[in-house]
Amino acid sequence: MRESDTHLVKRCLRGEEKAFEELLNRYKASVYSICIRMVRNSTDAEDLAQEVFIRTFSVLDRYDPSYPFSNWLYRITSNLCIDFLRKGKGRMVSLEQPLETSDGEMHRQLPSTDAKPDREVESKEMMAVLEDAISRLPEHYRIIVVLRHQEQLSYEEISDNLGIPLGTVKARIHRARNMIKDVFKGKGLLEEAGEIGGD
Repeated sequence: MRESDTHLVKRCLRGEEKAFEELLNRYKASVYSICIRMVRNSTDAEDLAQEVFIRTFSVLDRYDPSYPFSNWLYRITSNLCIDFLRKGKGRMVSLEQPLETSDGEMHRQLPSTDAKPDREVESKEMMAVLEDAISRLPEHYRIIVVLRHQEQLSYEEISDNLGIPLGTVKARIHRARNMIKDVFKGKGLLEEAGEIGGD
């Protein structure tokens, strides 16, 4: 049976290294995933993810077990990513430059003006445009889109994670979707893309 996060936190506070490793292993993939989508660079994302866990475990005694540990951890992750971007530490990336991932370099695939590609290539191109559109969002919109559509958090969970009102979450999701639609419209892809977002 899987040990609860709350119990692992208690063990961490008693100085048990195994509990620390278990929490790290449980959440490192999702924390890195948020970081890479926010900063778009694997080196920065790895540094940030490491900083998230250093920060988390340095203030672990402040964790309130009446709330899910994951919410608290994601709030720390979101805040660090937003601070990083606001300080201008993020590297600007050319659309021609490959995207760095933990599995190596991935070349961006943008819509071609050549002959009509097959369905699979179209789908990849649409995803590339979507990823690019998300990367262009202001950080306070981008983090909400990442938490909602990648981490599959509810609006209420996002509100708790970021410490902002539920109405603000809904308004930002709506605005972010409109910004993404504008990118698709600008590339003449909105009809192909259909409705973006939804619940």
